[in-house]
Amino acid sequence: MPLLGMLLLSCDKFLDVNTDETLKGDATMQELLPTAQFYTAEASFQQAYVACQYAQQLGSALGANGIDTYAETDNTLGWSNLYLYALPQLNAIIEKGQEEGASAYVGIAKVLTAYNLGIATVNWENVPYSQADQKNFSPAYDTQEQVYATIVRLLDEANTELTGNTGAKPGTDDLIYQGDMAEWIRLAHSLRARYVWHGSLRNPQQAAQSALASLEKGMKGNEDDFQLQYNSKNLSPWYSKVAIPNTTGNLSVTFTNTIVDLMNGTTQGVADPRLSKVIGLKNNQTVYSGVVPGSGSGSTVDLNSKAWHSNINSPLVMMSYSELKGIEAEARMVLSGAATGTSAEGYAAYQAMISSNMKKVGVADADIDAFLKDAKINVGASKLTAKHIITEKFKSMLLNGDIWTDIRKYNYLDFPMPTNANPDLQGKRIQRMKYPDSEITRNSKTVLANQKDPEVAMWLISK
Repeated sequence: MPLLGMLLLSCDKFLDVNTDETLKGDATMQELLPTAQFYTAEASFQQAYVACQYAQQLGSALGANGIDTYAETDNTLGWSNLYLYALPQLNAIIEKGQEEGASAYVGIAKVLTAYNLGIATVNWENVPYSQADQKNFSPAYDTQEQVYATIVRLLDEANTELTGNTGAKPGTDDLIYQGDMAEWIRLAHSLRARYVWHGSLRNPQQAAQSALASLEKGMKGNEDDFQLQYNSKNLSPWYSKVAIPNTTGNLSVTFTNTIVDLMNGTTQGVADPRLSKVIGLKNNQTVYSGVVPGSGSGSTVDLNSKAWHSNINSPLVMMSYSELKGIEAEARMVLSGAATGTSAEGYAAYQAMISSNMKKVGVADADIDAFLKDAKINVGASKLTAKHIITEKFKSMLLNGDIWTDIRKYNYLDFPMPTNANPDLQGKRIQRMKYPDSEITRNSKTVLANQKDPEVAMWLISK
C-alpha cells in the first residue's frame, strides 16, 4: 500500500509522508476528509490516464504495446484508490457525521461517494457498493442500472444534508471548497446533471429534462469548478507522474494527432487558440503534431511543465462549468426534437462551453471572440449538430477521464482506428476496462459473473 503514508492535512500542507492519522481507529472527520479528497483526485487521475488514451486524447509512446491500441487494462491503481482508500474514508465520515450530527460532513461525503461510484461504473460497469464493506471481501456487484440509481439518491440526500445547519463545519480541511456549503450544493446538482445525462441514449427526453432541471441549480462559472489545487510542495499527478518523467526520457504518454489536429486547424480549418496553452512542444520543435494512436510515432508535442494541465501548479479538474454548458447544449438539442438545429439557449450554451474553457486556460478575450466568430465554429443555431457540440466538448474536457463516456456514446466520433488495434476486438471499439487481477483472486466467482468482453457495450450505452 504505497500511498498509505500520505495524508492531506490542509490547503497549505496536505501531504505528510511520515504520518497517516487516518490509520488510527479514532480518526476525526477533519482528518478523514482531506485524505478522502486526495484519494478521490488520485482515482480521477488514474481513470483519465487510461480513459483518455482510449478516447484518443492521449497516445502511448510504447507503440504496439500501448494502451491506446485498445489493449485491455485493469487500472489496478484506480480500483485501489477507490475501494481501499477513498470510499472507506468517505463511509467513515458519513458514519461519524451522522453520530455527531454534522450534516455538512455527511453531505460532502455523499457527494464524493457519488462521484467515486461514477468513476467506477464508467470504467467497469457492474461494481461493488451495496454489499461492499471492510468485513465482506466477496461482495456481490451492483448492476450499472443500480449504481446510477444509487448515485442520484446519494446526491439528492447530500443536498438535504448540505442545506442543514447542524454540527461541525469544515474549513481548511476541505481542500476543494474550503467549507463553502453553497459550492458543494452547486456541485451536487452539477454531478446529478452529469450522471443523469450519461443515460441519455436510453431515454433522451427524460434525461434532457432532468439534466436541465439540475443545471439550473448547478455551477454558475469557472470559479465553481470541482478541482483539487496542487502547488510546488504538493505536485499535480500530471506534472509529477508524466511531465517530469518525460524530461528524463521515461516517456509514457503524449497528445495524439486526433486532439492536436483538432486544435492546429488541420481538422476544422481554424486554429484553436488553446493549442499553445494546453499542449507543449518538445525541445526545438515548432510545428504541432500528435502521436498516431497505436504507433508511438509522429509526435512533436509533449505533456510538459509548460502546459496548462501539467505544470507545477496545475489543478486536477474533476468537473468544470464548461462541461455543464456542453451538457446543456446537448440536452436542449434533444428537446428541440430535430437532428440538426437547436434553440437560442442551446446555441448560447454551446458558445459558453467553448469560451469558459478558453478563459480558464488563459486565452485572451480577443482570441476567444475571433474563434467564436469564425464561420466554421459560428454555424448558427439552425445548423448546429451534436457532432459540433461533442467535438468542442472533447477539446474542453482535455485530460478529464469522463470524456470517454461521451466518446463511447457517440461511437468514438468516427475517429480512425488506432494502428495495431487489439485483434481480439475484431475491428470494434473498446468499451470497458477489465476487473483487476487482485479482485479476481479475492472474489473470482463474482468477477467471472460480471466480466464481459472488452468490445461489449455497457448497459449505459445500450439503447
